[in-house]
Amino acid sequence: MYYYYDVLLNFGIDGELYEFYEWEEEDNVEFIKKIPLFRVSLDCLKDTLKYKTKFDSSLVEQIKEKTIVKRSTESLNTFLISDSKNTLALEVNEEGKVISRSKLLPSDELNISEVMFTMRESTLHYEKLEKYPSITTLRQERKIKKLIQQEIDTLYEENNTSKLKYLYYEWFNKNNDNIEEIYKEMASSLQKEYNDNLSVVYDFIKLSYHNMH
Repeated sequence: MYYYYDVLLNFGIDGELYEFYEWEEEDNVEFIKKIPLFRVSLDCLKDTLKYKTKFDSSLVEQIKEKTIVKRSTESLNTFLISDSKNTLALEVNEEGKVISRSKLLPSDELNISEVMFTMRESTLHYEKLEKYPSITTLRQERKIKKLIQQEIDTLYEENNTSKLKYLYYEWFNKNNDNIEEIYKEMASSLQKEYNDNLSVVYDFIKLSYHNMH
């Protein structure tokens, strides 16, 4: 079995993938000292990006407890797959189902691409399950939208009309005294493409809570 050494991985929740430029300080980034590495076909890599997958139990046994995490005694069922150009880290449960994924830093992807030329392609047996949700927005944009939605939901439920009206004005640069219309227009706008007005609203919400302390 081949291994790769000294790599940072950032496993997203529910299989979500974060590009290296979207990694945040509060993420649980793992410093992996040693991890199994497989060269796979382009189709295999594409499938793991597009679909939730379940690998054969023989692979689970092969990679079980082979990953070494720095400063930790935990055992991860993880491995790297690469088509010689792109690399993906996968974590599977005892049944072989992928439970989390991570992309790599560009330097690690480049290093792995170089060693791929000396490796034979492995045939990994897996089952394609349902597709992952299609995500076309940046992580920070999704985070901002989620916080704003939580805020307007709370204000609406608590009937905090004054703050809702103020947020509405900052958002749309107009006044409206109908709280139902305000809430519906805000919620509807969050379903559309991201725009700079959302950053203004986000900053105001953060500032309002900061001023409370």
